[in-house]
Amino acid sequence: MKTHLSAGAAETTITSIKDNPDVYAEIYARVLVLSDNNIQLAIVTVDFGQFPLQYNQVLLDAIEQKTNIPTEHIIINCSHTHNAPGVDGRWISEESEVWLATCLAELVKRAVGSLEPATLCVGRAPVQIGYNRRLMRENGHITMAPNPEGAIVPWVDVLGVYDSFGGIIAVLFSHAAHPVIVHWSSEEIGADFPGYAVEHLRNFIDLKTESVLLFAQGCAANINGYPLRGGFEACDVAGFSLAFATQHALKTAETIPAAPLKAQSVMMNLPFQDPPSVAECEQLIEEHPDDNRYVALLEVAKSDEKRTLPFPMRAFAIGNTFCILSVSHELFAEYQLFVDDISPFKHTFMFGYTNGSEVYIATKKDYELGLKGGYEAGPRNHALGGPYRLALRPSVEAQIREEITDLLGNLNS
Repeated sequence: MKTHLSAGAAETTITSIKDNPDVYAEIYARVLVLSDNNIQLAIVTVDFGQFPLQYNQVLLDAIEQKTNIPTEHIIINCSHTHNAPGVDGRWISEESEVWLATCLAELVKRAVGSLEPATLCVGRAPVQIGYNRRLMRENGHITMAPNPEGAIVPWVDVLGVYDSFGGIIAVLFSHAAHPVIVHWSSEEIGADFPGYAVEHLRNFIDLKTESVLLFAQGCAANINGYPLRGGFEACDVAGFSLAFATQHALKTAETIPAAPLKAQSVMMNLPFQDPPSVAECEQLIEEHPDDNRYVALLEVAKSDEKRTLPFPMRAFAIGNTFCILSVSHELFAEYQLFVDDISPFKHTFMFGYTNGSEVYIATKKDYELGLKGGYEAGPRNHALGGPYRLALRPSVEAQIREEITDLLGNLNS
């Protein structure tokens, strides 16, 4: 029996949850729902810093309750803009948490209600709007500075979704770079370069009034949008470059053959390194009496508990041609380059910051630097607004690579 795909999309502003009265650009939540008349898959993108794992589950449950789409068929990707709540210890009120859960659930319901026959096309184009941000100094320490030789993901992945008349239902585009070009050059709320890219893309392509343009963040843990704190004009230039590349990818995109939708999820537990001794923690508290993280670290040391990090992964596929692999937390770009190299699918997108994000996940060589490992890989890597977290063990890279390989292989079978 021939498979027929359908799609629906919707968007809404979420700027009303801001903690700051000043706004340089509206922030949005957007959703694309795909259906093969058997299962539905929901891709939600949000102009937000990141969602802790526990709160992300609240959002998933709210969407499932409203739409009957199983949580295993939903991904929520944060753009990781640093001019919105979710980073640097900024969060939203309990009232706003409830409001946002309701908002996203209603948004997905709207997209489901707009489902119509669709053709999907996939493309890729080269683009670079950022640099690797981990530079090794002569003393062997990693510092945060542009590293032209470091790993990046130098492309934009694009999914075009078209109705029966060739009109655009949605465009999903993904690139890997921290949205920090406006960061701290202004404290106003906004989406950084992804927001500028959406606005430029609206001028580059023919859209219907209801067309939705969704940006999904890739594995950007060690990539900063350039220039860091460059301000609004620099952010506009970066957004223009990304939109131009997205337009090019759409022009050269190839049609994805209609095929059954598939979804598969895996929950891993990644081990943290052992904490310092109780005596070492007490010494750190004495040296840093105003840093409550060391008090939390002392409790970890006293408990002697072997702690692990929940690490959910989820993959969606259309037949054996197209796949979206989503991972939680902030992964280094090397993981996305690995997936692009080993994926059995002809076209594979990879999203980070999806279905919860709390810590950086570095590579083996970076963790092995220990105290020299810098902001992302050193032992001061900790969760959003949470207690002190140790760095993960160097072995997690091999663990993640093996699980990704198995997940994609099983999905492709």
